[in-house]
Amino acid sequence: MTLAVYVLDVPEFQPLARTAQKAGMRLRRTGDYLELSSPDRQLVLSREGTGIRTALWHAALTGGLDGRIVSFTSETIHLEEAPR
Repeated sequence: MTLAVYVLDVPEFQPLARTAQKAGMRLRRTGDYLELSSPDRQLVLSREGTGIRTALWHAALTGGLDGRIVSFTSETIHLEEAPR
């Protein structure tokens, strides 16, 4: 199984997409969304350095997720593969 996050493909989320790519995630455009996927079983994304405001950060996963949220704070999102 692959860990994946779906983010609306709008300029406001581009800093998040760049951060995800720096964390090793692959980016693929699918319709109106960016699919950010990772072969890793766990992943931590950090808001630091993205310039994204807290409210937008908290909306980051509204496009969907293939995986499970371990923790989601105003500074980090920790994700892992969903159990089979």
